[in-house]
Amino acid sequence: MLDLRLLHQAATLARYRNFARAAAALHITQPALSRNIASLEGALGEKLFHRSRQGVEPTAFGELLLARGRALLEDATALEREFRRMRGLEVGEVRVGAGPYPAELSVGEAVGRLLDRHPRLRVDVTVGDLRELGAALLEGKLDLVVAELSLAEGEPRIATEPLPAHAGVFYCRAGHPLLAEPAPALERVLAFPYAGTRLPPRIAKAFLALAKAGAIDPSTGDYLPPVKVDSIRTAREVVLASDAVSAAPLPLIAAEIDAGRLAALPLRLPWLKTGYGLVYLRDRPLSPAAEALAAEVRRVEAELVAETDRLQPVPAPARGARTARKLPSRRASARSPQ
Repeated sequence: MLDLRLLHQAATLARYRNFARAAAALHITQPALSRNIASLEGALGEKLFHRSRQGVEPTAFGELLLARGRALLEDATALEREFRRMRGLEVGEVRVGAGPYPAELSVGEAVGRLLDRHPRLRVDVTVGDLRELGAALLEGKLDLVVAELSLAEGEPRIATEPLPAHAGVFYCRAGHPLLAEPAPALERVLAFPYAGTRLPPRIAKAFLALAKAGAIDPSTGDYLPPVKVDSIRTAREVVLASDAVSAAPLPLIAAEIDAGRLAALPLRLPWLKTGYGLVYLRDRPLSPAAEALAAEVRRVEAELVAETDRLQPVPAPARGARTARKLPSRRASARSPQ
């Protein structure tokens, strides 16, 4: 295989037409340059330079080598430059998949922060179920997934990293009939239509036992709510426009609670919590862009835990509703270090 280092030295010798000057330009000794050129000639089996008192001239084989070699050297230089740019996240692409909850809780914020520092990155975000996202990951169509970890159990090609669990809070619209009751039981809450995304098997049976209007998907074991939606945002809109109820981590509804549009219900179930994390291929290292995005997701998740501790619902006696202190903009107040 052609040694690009020796090719570069041959090109330098052709430019200076003198061993001493070429060696000085290359910051090596003249004997070392002579040995290296001889080694290159030996490897190719042809004389590359005529040596005379007037200087050094490329032979016909030398001219051919230099003509083709310049393009190789330019490509190698360009490749090294692209590697440096990719390490510095000046260029590159990251393809990330996200479940509905992490998409709204941390992935969107993390992508925004990453692009704020590296605006030339290309980012492709796909929101869906880990079963679909996992297949895309295994096929090389995604670099990183942030989704329900229980669905990745038993897949040896996949590595996982848990992220903090976020407890779910049941909520309804302001003025909902439930808010006239001092402490409605869960069965009473779920007597109203429940709007939400499909829920994984780890909590499906527990949920079905309480929300009998839903169903279990026989092919996946997921709980299918009576009002099934594909995003948390859509569930909020359904709740705001009807007597439907839903559940979500408090940060996802804090703004609407603070504005008096939604109210959190005083129900806490230990099993109603998120269980997602980072998912990636075990035998393929993350690209610099994917690793940077994963780091941002970890930072946002840590901030969410701290914010949730400060967002404990407090009563609003005028309506019997419960409100939460306003969640400050994480983008404005918690931008990650450069």
